[in-house]
Amino acid sequence: MNTFDFDIIKDNDRYLLIINEKYYQINEVTYIIFLKIKENYTFQQISQLLAEKYNIFSTSEEVEKSIADIVKPLLKKEKIKNLSFMWFKVDFLFPKHYKKIADNLKFLINPYIFWPVLSVFLLFNVYHLFSLPQYEKSDYCVDTIGIYFITYLFLFVILIIHELGHVTATQFFKQKTYSIGFGLYLIFPVFYADVTNIWALSKYKRIVVNLAGIFFQSILGVLLFCCYSWLDINTNVKDILHNVFIINGITMLVNLFPFFKFDGYWLYSDLFNLPNLTKKYQMCIQYWLKKIIRPLSSFFLEDEKKYMNPYNVPLILYSLSKIGINIMLAFAIINFLRNYANMLVDLGSISVTDICSVLNLVYKFGILTLLLIYLTKLLRTLYKSIRSKIY
Repeated sequence: MNTFDFDIIKDNDRYLLIINEKYYQINEVTYIIFLKIKENYTFQQISQLLAEKYNIFSTSEEVEKSIADIVKPLLKKEKIKNLSFMWFKVDFLFPKHYKKIADNLKFLINPYIFWPVLSVFLLFNVYHLFSLPQYEKSDYCVDTIGIYFITYLFLFVILIIHELGHVTATQFFKQKTYSIGFGLYLIFPVFYADVTNIWALSKYKRIVVNLAGIFFQSILGVLLFCCYSWLDINTNVKDILHNVFIINGITMLVNLFPFFKFDGYWLYSDLFNLPNLTKKYQMCIQYWLKKIIRPLSSFFLEDEKKYMNPYNVPLILYSLSKIGINIMLAFAIINFLRNYANMLVDLGSISVTDICSVLNLVYKFGILTLLLIYLTKLLRTLYKSIRSKIY
């Protein structure tokens, strides 16, 4: 086997296999096998080592085949459509576009700056987000269409600044960064940064990278608030800054939400050493359903314990909270569909000259379209999953 086809990393009790610049967590025995391959051990020597150290008795042929079964699919693995909720992605910024900016901002990631500023500025943003009085605006939406349009344009600027935080922190820790792109996650427009190489970092450094996007946003929020509150500027500009400050604060809170694959999800995963958190959550639910509803046990996997510890408290809390969130989300979707159906009933009464009503209808139709695409994908996924278990 060509040792240049892969690399391995040991970080305390965490073992990583790197193939095609992708990171896979492996167990200690698999790590030892790959380590000895890189040290030019023969498979016969590796077989003897496994027997002496781990009481694992396999022939050299069996060891070679097991490693080949792991490596070959990964070497050929390409990006394929899977069960990810990110159903549209496009890359548009690359290191040549942002590297100089990130290099000039790396000093902010110094721990003596990062943690104090993040703590104070994040609390500042959250406090003022909830205590900020509603700014008085015109009663006619036609007077504010331009303001809202500019505000939503700034949303994309905010999201790019957020991703710039991630790549800056990654470069601070001397890891290679890749593209920044745009996509649709569930029904949310999102930006993302490919910082795959942070898997090679320690837990502390991965947590810093996870929080770096919110860190940059918290600095932006303070600047927006100061401009909005203290500068003597045009009323329309104040409207825009007011709205952008609110959107910036809301996106920070959404990103800290751990139940979708935003920053909070990766933060929770790294903080409590729960890699593949979604899979572990699903296995945890399956395990406890087997315990509680024994007649249904045939529908579930028999080896959940191989993938997770069902008595892990952070995992149990996450799983219970995730179930609650999914139930609330289901009710919210049903309520949205009911309200949309009522609006369609009144569609004939809407005048084409009533710009506000027309824009509201277009907005809701867009949300409905994204929602239906997501539900179709989810139902197809559930169908395939149930079919695979039955057949």
